[in-house]
Amino acid sequence: MEGCEDQVCGVSRHSQSGLYLEQSGFGMLQSLIRSVLVGKAQTVGLAFKGRHCGRRVALPAVVVFTRCMHGRIPLQAREWRRGACYLVSGSKYRDSKNPAPGCVLSSVFPSYLQKPGLAARGACASQSIFKKEAITQEFPRWGTLVLSAQVLRWLANAEAQPPTLGLRDSFGSPRYELTTSEGWRALQNLGLREGIVAIAYEKHHGIHSRMAQFLKMFLWCGSSSTVTCPSAMQDGAAALLARYLKDPYFLEAGKRKVLQAAYNRLISREPHFAWTSGQWMTERTGGSDVRGTETRARKMSDAELAVDDIVAGDGSDLGYWSVDGFKWFSSATDADMTVLLAKTDASDRVSLFFAPTRRLRTTTDASTGQTEQVPEFNGIRPQRLKSKMGTKALPTAELELEGMRAYMLGKEGQGTKEISTVLNITRVYNAVSSVGALGRGLAISRAFARVRRAGSGALLMDVPAHVRGMATQHVEYRGNMMLTYFVVYLLGIGEEDDEIKEELPLLASKEQAVQLLRLITPVTKAMTALNSIDGLRFCMESLGGLGYLENEDVELNVAKIFRDTNVLAIWEGTTDVMAADTVRVLVGRGGQDALEALESWVMSIISSQAEQQSGLEVGAVTKELDAIKTLIRGRSAPELLYRGRELLERLSWTVVTALLVADSGRDKNPIALEVAERWLAKKDDVLAQSMSKQPWKEQARLDREIVFSLDGYIGSKL
Repeated sequence: MEGCEDQVCGVSRHSQSGLYLEQSGFGMLQSLIRSVLVGKAQTVGLAFKGRHCGRRVALPAVVVFTRCMHGRIPLQAREWRRGACYLVSGSKYRDSKNPAPGCVLSSVFPSYLQKPGLAARGACASQSIFKKEAITQEFPRWGTLVLSAQVLRWLANAEAQPPTLGLRDSFGSPRYELTTSEGWRALQNLGLREGIVAIAYEKHHGIHSRMAQFLKMFLWCGSSSTVTCPSAMQDGAAALLARYLKDPYFLEAGKRKVLQAAYNRLISREPHFAWTSGQWMTERTGGSDVRGTETRARKMSDAELAVDDIVAGDGSDLGYWSVDGFKWFSSATDADMTVLLAKTDASDRVSLFFAPTRRLRTTTDASTGQTEQVPEFNGIRPQRLKSKMGTKALPTAELELEGMRAYMLGKEGQGTKEISTVLNITRVYNAVSSVGALGRGLAISRAFARVRRAGSGALLMDVPAHVRGMATQHVEYRGNMMLTYFVVYLLGIGEEDDEIKEELPLLASKEQAVQLLRLITPVTKAMTALNSIDGLRFCMESLGGLGYLENEDVELNVAKIFRDTNVLAIWEGTTDVMAADTVRVLVGRGGQDALEALESWVMSIISSQAEQQSGLEVGAVTKELDAIKTLIRGRSAPELLYRGRELLERLSWTVVTALLVADSGRDKNPIALEVAERWLAKKDDVLAQSMSKQPWKEQARLDREIVFSLDGYIGSKL
């Protein structure tokens, strides 16, 4: 592998780069997505190398493996000089001088899927709608691209040149000109071309299209400079419009034409045609509580519409509602359209509206008499850009609305209900962003531990106290990955209109999936955000002073990732808002059904694993279920709101436990079993006490396996 200095090794004529979703620790992906990804890869390749002596170290969003065209990679080659390090994926590596056989990516999926016992893992390759060859070609290419020098330059540029807002021209006339960096625009266009949103609507993978989409986004998060924020709202708006367009009798012809045109743009991969979207809810008085909305919408008269001289920016007719108000925190100000909440004269409850952000006004040149269409904002006056802790490349503004032309979506006064479609999507994006950011941070932490020497001269990866802290974070991370991608799995099933004929691993029915999705989505959003913020704080600490620096080398800048990630506990609703949403599900109509669906699902997994004799003591799970039921049934809604965070924690622990138990029971993998036991020990005092009595050296060995085994643990031979 020549010519791989300080970059992603594998970008060379000798190899084709690939991707291994090592960050997930996610063996059960195989059950969920029907054999597209291998939970514990049997393949290997060179991933990264770098030096710790003041030079750049190229680091992964996830461990990127390469397909060696010659089938074997001589890890003992001369690249193993002092100060260099390769990160290797593949759990079968035990010795850097003796790499495991079968490291050719092209052979991974067929050989693995033909193994005896695959059916017991819940995978059914013959029925899978996933196009495995397309995936194995797509993800390796994408895994390399997100860490390419060009993408990292765009990322650095977007961070160094935040957006600006020009309010007046040289003569003092209002101008309202928003300027974003070249890097931001390039990253946004790349995300559009790569189908970060479109994959879900192209449906090439059936009910697993969401899984394919969010696995790709997972790789994208650490390099995207938060262009995933407008992507999230773009996706949510597309799902919303799709719901209206499905009913042939719901929309009048003119409105249907406008919404269809907008939908076509929202799901497009072509940057010059595609639209992104905003989602304007937050106001000065109400914050996340939409009951405090002051924005008003007025239906225009026929006389007003008769003298109309403006059209939407794409030439479509503008809506017949005029919206006035002030939106205090509007992310993705450069979006092409938005969905927003406003009150009408007929109802004190909010309604939902759709509006393009730009329009064309017909004007006449007084000297020539010729007419032309002049572009302008659609009744939007940006007042100022927000100065934020993080997400600095993302334009977020205060917006005054005056005469914004819009269409009402859904029924008047039902805006909160209507926008829930958007919120469910954006909250999943929020969760994937959380685990994606933490995965990048942990990858940096692992890579640093492999090359940085402590004062004693030992590598950090050989310092048990250091690795112990890393192991704690990796257990939390694996649990949150399980939770996030289980929700993604549920989302894909819940969105399917047609009858699902194939087997649904881990689930009894589509109905059960829908009930679990409604209950678990706000839980997942809240808990993954909090976990990632805490985890990235640890990642900064694990690098010492280097972790605290705002490095221009963006692949090392954990501080930036930490700053950006803090907003994920606020976007799409704070932790208490998520708790309130969860309480509404449980105490509202259908709450009992949701609770019973959860209990039935958890107990079916626990019972199944008991039959397989996994060796795990899972009594704490049933106790926690009983505690949840007691908490819900024995208290009023106000008290449940007061105890909302406790409810979130209990629900997330229970769901993650079931998933970790199921994963460890697939193949009795010792590390998966250890992770499940450590997760269980958080609620099982007897188990925790028993584990604490283990010899410390044995605990340290397991810590090291948890942290480095999925990289393909190798001994220190530098």
